[in-house]
Amino acid sequence: MEGRKRFAAWGAAAVVAAAAGAGTIDVIKKDIAANPNDVDLYVELAMEYENVKNYKDAADAYKMALALAPSDANIHFRLAEIYLADEKLPLAVDEYRTTLRLDAAQSQAHYQMGRAYLGMKEYDNAVNAFTAYGQACPYDLNGLWYLGQAYEGRGRNDKALETYEKVLDYCTGAFAQAGKVGVFGTAEDLRKYVAKIRKKVE
Repeated sequence: MEGRKRFAAWGAAAVVAAAAGAGTIDVIKKDIAANPNDVDLYVELAMEYENVKNYKDAADAYKMALALAPSDANIHFRLAEIYLADEKLPLAVDEYRTTLRLDAAQSQAHYQMGRAYLGMKEYDNAVNAFTAYGQACPYDLNGLWYLGQAYEGRGRNDKALETYEKVLDYCTGAFAQAGKVGVFGTAEDLRKYVAKIRKKVE
């Protein structure tokens, strides 16, 4: 729990630092030189590198943080996110798995791991990841959509159709009126897509 609170604080601190123009990489490095065992400083450094899309140095900084706090699930998750952004998908999967081993309640790791598996075209693993995510977040439209994509990848259009139709059921009322409601676009976009899948199944 303490790590989760600290992670939330890091996120808030990063927003404040960016707004104030403070917390530059050079300043943080000087702070690290003075406090080499401060985990938070390495995380702050990693987040600064992440902000400028310097994924290699961001990953290195998270690894230095993990050398001091190897059981911190939130840092493993952040490192996984760096690998996912840098398209180092097998490494991302490894870190998401470590995250879940350390904190089984980190449901977002299932979601992101599923996306990594989709990118690797490992559709069975993607189905498992998004199914696990759905158990924690059953009404997440994006999670359901990606589960449908994973089923399609497996060649299970029947299961994909079943999943997409569930998403459509949720795309009503305020969701439909909002316009863009998910990674798939609007409810109307999804309706057209579902019609194509239905023809394949029939």
